[in-house]
Amino acid sequence: MQAVTQALGSDYKVKAGNNPDVFSVERGTLSGAKVHLKSTGGSTALHVHGTGIIIGRIVNEFGIARKVASALGSASLGSAAAQDPAPSA
Repeated sequence: MQAVTQALGSDYKVKAGNNPDVFSVERGTLSGAKVHLKSTGGSTALHVHGTGIIIGRIVNEFGIARKVASALGSASLGSAAAQDPAPSA
């Protein structure tokens, strides 16, 4: 969650869910996304979707959910590189 906060900035609020494998990201009252984490066989799958009702959810799928997914992708690529650096020539 901290990586998402750093990647998106202070305009976005990251909140823990009731389940440790779920958290949400909000930017204002009507703009939100929910993230579900699922660990399987040494890797973690992420599912990000927009929140809201009907039209708002569709807008959030293409807006904040994509930004959150991108931030998670960048964070996981950065942490993978930090854990497994490329061999030097």
